[in-house]
Amino acid sequence: MRLVMQVLVVIVASLGLPRSVLTARADPLAKPVSAAARSHLALGNKLYNVRSFEEAVAEYKAGALIEAAPVFDYNLGQCFRQLRKYEEAIWHYERFLSRSSPEGKLLDAVNSFLAQMKSELDKKAMTMKPIEPAPTQSVQSAPIHLYDQPQVDARVDPWYSDAVGWGLAGTGVVALGAAGGFLVNAASLNNDANASTSEREHARLNDKGHTRTLIGSAIGIGGAGFLVAGIIKLAVHPTGSSSIASWNISASGDGVMVFGQF
Repeated sequence: MRLVMQVLVVIVASLGLPRSVLTARADPLAKPVSAAARSHLALGNKLYNVRSFEEAVAEYKAGALIEAAPVFDYNLGQCFRQLRKYEEAIWHYERFLSRSSPEGKLLDAVNSFLAQMKSELDKKAMTMKPIEPAPTQSVQSAPIHLYDQPQVDARVDPWYSDAVGWGLAGTGVVALGAAGGFLVNAASLNNDANASTSEREHARLNDKGHTRTLIGSAIGIGGAGFLVAGIIKLAVHPTGSSSIASWNISASGDGVMVFGQF
């Protein structure tokens, strides 16, 4: 009678335990009972085998939420160890040991992993620099020095890339060419006037030549001013990448005056 009561107590106690716990005692790495959890476990194992550890972690966690089988803690510990996230790996390994009863090579392997990772964390802690205390409100902020400010690019382009100088010089050359044409035409008109026998024709050609001479002289003076300004711009003060030129030309009957900032 006493033996029968003991057998009944064992049976009742066994029926009161969760099925996952009974499976874990038989095999610490037993697969979960739930089909959905087993599916996540299988996919996680495939991802682990191709070293996709982050994706494998997501599958193992999804399976553990469906059925908290100890195999998920072991596999999560493996993933986090491969990712060098030792604190998370230690937490899952120790949870695996507390929820199952591994023996032999599996127990030795888990304990070896734990010892190695804890040693790595201790080394890291010993090499970490001390954290300085935060400054109090009474501490004034350090003054900002000129060398702390962003530097302005002071590069200067070569003289031959000075578009302003070349523009001024080119305008001057064109103007001088046009002035030469007017003066040559004026000289031709004056010659025709001198050769004319008609008083009226002589006066007309002479006036026309005089007008062409004035126009050519004015254009020539302006062209010379532009040419001189361009040469000065190219030779004396090359244009930087951010410089601005300003200039003025003044012409008179005695000469040309160029002044400004280049």
